[in-house]
Amino acid sequence: MKRFILVLTALFLVISLTSCGTAPQENNEINVGVSFYPMKDILLLVQDDLKEEGYTLNIHEFSDYQTPNNLLKNEELDANMIQHDYFLQSFNDANDADLVTVQPIYHATYALYSKDYATLEELPNGSSITLPDDGTNLSRALYLLGQAGLLTFKDGKTVSLSLEDIEDNPKGLILDDQVPLTSLAQRYTETGLAVMYPTYAKSLELVGDEERLYVEMQDQITEGYAISLVARDDNKDGEKINALIKHITSDKVRQFLIDEYSWASSPAF
Repeated sequence: MKRFILVLTALFLVISLTSCGTAPQENNEINVGVSFYPMKDILLLVQDDLKEEGYTLNIHEFSDYQTPNNLLKNEELDANMIQHDYFLQSFNDANDADLVTVQPIYHATYALYSKDYATLEELPNGSSITLPDDGTNLSRALYLLGQAGLLTFKDGKTVSLSLEDIEDNPKGLILDDQVPLTSLAQRYTETGLAVMYPTYAKSLELVGDEERLYVEMQDQITEGYAISLVARDDNKDGEKINALIKHITSDKVRQFLIDEYSWASSPAF
């Protein structure tokens, strides 16, 4: 009889663990950090699809880029959708982190904007162009000006560019007017020439190609600037991340980007 009771008790424990799951319920939750449009909207678009697979998607919004990276590093988030690979590598280097790009989502339309000129040929010698002041986006802006034929760089350098890397500046462009990304639009109203993202241009009611003097071309260097889904090295191949990748690269997300965000980006999948 004792043996029967022990077996029955053990069986009850197995059934209890199976019904509850040996892992805690929150292991079915996917926590993703976002900072800007349209990432929250993309996640809301696939939230029910993930629910059908047994996952609860929790979307965490931030007003900066460092916090969601730190939370991901500390395993308080499963992933984030806030950055391109060059920014990510800068964070990793500065914070001894092992975050990895797992899926490019879209390419932002980076451009040189001008209020007064319609072609590069019209750009006067000695023009002052306002640029972002952070290292990653400054490098991207300089590379864009190189693509436009306005600059060349020492030793054919293409990434981590600074003003010191400029070899030739045939128009004598003045490039020392550098401001935070969030100040570019306001500064542009004063200077009339700036390299910026369409998100900031939209705040000036500039949509589509309006006042774009030159648009960044896609090549092997600019591919790395795709805004992407990022995870940790230790969870990048897990079921949660694979489920996220599956749904954020679906046809309906691609169509959403085309229909709602083509003025600012192109899908990267």
